[in-house]
Amino acid sequence: MKLKSCLAGAAGLLLISDIAFAATSASWLSPPNNSHFAAGSTQTVTGQAAGSGQTGGSGLDLILVMDASGSMGGNIVTQRNAAHALVAGLPQATTSVGIVSFTSGATTRIGLTQLDGTNTAVTSAINSFSSGGGTSIHAGVNTANTVLGSAAATASRLQAMVVMSDGGSSVSSADSAADTAMASNTEAVHSVGMGSGHSAGALQAVVNGVDDNYGTADDYGSYVGTSFANLLGLFSGTGGNLVGLDHIDLTTPDGVTHANYALDDGFGNFSVDWTLAVGANVFTVDAVGDDGTTASATWTLYGDDNGQAPEPASILLLGLGLLGLRRMQKS
Repeated sequence: MKLKSCLAGAAGLLLISDIAFAATSASWLSPPNNSHFAAGSTQTVTGQAAGSGQTGGSGLDLILVMDASGSMGGNIVTQRNAAHALVAGLPQATTSVGIVSFTSGATTRIGLTQLDGTNTAVTSAINSFSSGGGTSIHAGVNTANTVLGSAAATASRLQAMVVMSDGGSSVSSADSAADTAMASNTEAVHSVGMGSGHSAGALQAVVNGVDDNYGTADDYGSYVGTSFANLLGLFSGTGGNLVGLDHIDLTTPDGVTHANYALDDGFGNFSVDWTLAVGANVFTVDAVGDDGTTASATWTLYGDDNGQAPEPASILLLGLGLLGLRRMQKS
């Protein structure tokens, strides 16, 4: 048996979206429920959970909203490096990234582009602007929301943006723009401060939800201060997740419950490798959302002595044959 390592929750980094009060969900995906395999064979059993009533497992459409204002100064280089690190750390096969820069207005440097491991076009877009001009976070958020609603977006993916700024912008305008975005094309907004002197208020405003109080259950996402490593952890699943989960507990067929079981990624996917015993092997996952709602799902795989379950028709023929033999013995 090979189990993923269990991971303690990082509640301060978990995503809580505008639909965080919807029911938490949990499901098993593969192999098919009630499948039969040879006893002693090892199977990888996969599942998916979400705490926000949505499924993020199919991937991510992400816009990096980057500050190009004059007040950024040397932080423009820090911002570029952070953006490059985030792009490199995202799941390449299931993520598209777009780049929007803003000063007093906003410019789409590149629309949603599927990552491919080299990411030449996205890298060029991140490097394509320097600092100069005013700061209007709301202009960047509005433009990013438009890109997330474009034909290049994948409907089954999570639509999100990360706002990167020193925060020298209108708090009320940033707050209003985020509210509008979350009511249309956007499902999550996260923010990160550029420089130790950044305005935390403006960056909290874009994630603080409709109650305008950061750190409550209706937050749109996470403000991670200047810790870009924490943001990387959120997207990779090593320090949180993108689907509003507080944690999952996984119970394996031996009856052992693995509390705070580690997700495979930030999209709520999980898996366990298990060597099947003879008979029913029952797996249970219990998911807890950030809003306190819960969900549970069970899955059963069968281990067969000969690796093949008898077909119903075979059982019938065997029964008829035994009956005939008994009659022959009586005659």
